[in-house]
Amino acid sequence: MTIQTYLFFEGCCEDAIEFYGDVFGAEAAFLMRFKDGPPGLMFEGGEEKILHARVVFGDTTLDMADVRDPKSAGFSGFALIVHFDNIEEADRVFSELAFGGQITLALAPTFWAARYGIVRDRFGVTWKVQVS
Repeated sequence: MTIQTYLFFEGCCEDAIEFYGDVFGAEAAFLMRFKDGPPGLMFEGGEEKILHARVVFGDTTLDMADVRDPKSAGFSGFALIVHFDNIEEADRVFSELAFGGQITLALAPTFWAARYGIVRDRFGVTWKVQVS
């Protein structure tokens, strides 16, 4: 069995995929737009929006999509944690995630990790960045 995370964006999924590509080197392994899906799923103005994407971040895959109903989007009650072996790489990623976002806890040494910090990116996704 495998459990994966599925992120729902309010019309900005493609921007998020591009951003995560720049920050993490993530790549879309699969991407389908609403215009290419079943006609019954199409909504006005949503032709180019993402119906489903599978995005690969190293050894991890996240599924992503745009949603028609803004109430279905939003990221609360969870965070994604990314582990690094390298402080410089963690610093770079944390800074890039923070650009246009909000730092909740600055990336700094802790009693359990060489570095740990929490940041909400510009799409509203909370990331915990840790260096072992």
